Amino acid sequence: VWHVDARPVFTIDRILGLDLDRQELRNTKPAFIILKGSSESSSEMKRKEEEHNLNCKHFTESYRRTLNWCIGRRPRTAFSSAQIEVLESVFLITSYPGIDIREELAQRLQLDEDRIQIWFQNRRAKLKRSHRESQFLMVKKAFADLKDKEEE
Repeated sequence: VWHVDARPVFTIDRILGLDLDRQELRNTKPAFIILKGSSESSSEMKRKEEEHNLNCKHFTESYRRTLNWCIGRRPRTAFSSAQIEVLESVFLITSYPGIDIREELAQRLQLDEDRIQIWFQNRRAKLKRSHRESQFLMVKKAFADLKDKEEE
């Protein structure tokens, strides 16, 4: 996107909405080409400029919210199959391991203790979810059986 004088008016900061505090960019014109001798009326050009400004404002606010959510966020931990195997075997014994077990696991698996804690938390949530789903399927089957008996 270019200004009338053919200088680029976009940067990565501007695209991501991080440049809103810079004074020189607050005063720039919309990031589209205004052609001299265009067949569009000045009122049509003003309408397009206002529409563009509204779209850009929404775009930058949306990106700023997304960036703020991601800033400071740690990368996702990818557990190896060997690590998961060990964690699952401990989970079969206890789904609430104490700090001493978590620290030993962290040392043996070369992971942070807080990652171990979160893994067990997520694993308990998965178990709870699957239990709830199996209960739902049992109730659904019971209702289907009742319906079949009524039809006989």
